[in-house]
Amino acid sequence: MDAPKNDRDRPLVVITGGLGRVGTVLRPYLRRHHKLRIVDTAERADAVEPEPEVDIRRADIGEPDAAYEFLNGADAILHLAGDANPWHGWEDVYRANVRPMPALLQAAAAHAVPKIVLASSLHAAGEYNRPVFWPVSPRLEPKPCCAYGLSKVVVEALGRSHAERTGASVTCLRLGLTGWPLTERRYLGMWLSDGDAARLVLAALCAREPFGVHFGVSANSRRHWDTASAQTELGYRPQDDSELYADSAGPASGPVCRIFDDSSELRMRGMT
Repeated sequence: MDAPKNDRDRPLVVITGGLGRVGTVLRPYLRRHHKLRIVDTAERADAVEPEPEVDIRRADIGEPDAAYEFLNGADAILHLAGDANPWHGWEDVYRANVRPMPALLQAAAAHAVPKIVLASSLHAAGEYNRPVFWPVSPRLEPKPCCAYGLSKVVVEALGRSHAERTGASVTCLRLGLTGWPLTERRYLGMWLSDGDAARLVLAALCAREPFGVHFGVSANSRRHWDTASAQTELGYRPQDDSELYADSAGPASGPVCRIFDDSSELRMRGMT
C-alpha cells in the first residue's frame, strides 16, 4: 500500500496505549499512512523521545472529559490500552480492560468516529487451543481460558453493541504472540510477526465491515488459528511463518493459563 502523498490525505488514527509493546511494533508502519495521536499514561509518555509527526497525549482513557478531548478530529481509533497479563485476576483486568470502555465508546459516538479497531486476544477463545479444534474458527462461541481472556470477551461485546447502536464499523482483532521473541515451541502456532501485525491492523483500519471478530496470527505452518475471515473480510495477507524459528525455539518455561493445558502441551512437544 502506497502512503498518501501529503499530510492532508492522511486520516487521523488515535491509538490508546500506543506506547506499549504492540503500539511500539506498529507505530513505524502506521506513520507511513496515517497521522497518529498516541494516548497513554504519563509514566510512559514521559519516558519516550518525541517522534516526528506523532502527537503524544497523557490521559486516562476512562475519564469521559479526557476521552472526548483526545478523540476530537479522529477518523479512526486503534484501542490497544489495557492489561494483557494472563496471570492477573478479574479485578485487575476489569479495571484496566473493561471499566474504561464506556467512556471511550461514548466519546467515539459523540465525535461520530466511523472506524474502531479493538485489540482482543486469542485468550478470548483460549480453551479451543486443543488439537481437536485446530485450526480454531473465530465463528465459535467465545471460550476464554483466563480472566484476561474473559475481559476481552466483554470488550468484544461492548464493541458489537456500539457498532449496532451507532453504525460505526468495529473490528476486533484477537492477536496472537505480538512483539515478543519466539523462544518457546508452544507459541509457534500463535505467532504474529511485526510485519504481519502491521499488515493486519492496516487492513482492519481500511475495512468497513459493520462488526467483525478475527484471529491475528501469521501464515504459520502450524495452523492453530484460522485467519480465513481476516483474509476474506479485511484483505489481510500474512507473509511470515513461525516455522523458520522452530529449531531455535525451546521448551515451555512454565504455566501460563488454560490456553495451554497439560495434554495439549505434551502433544505439541511430540510435534517438534
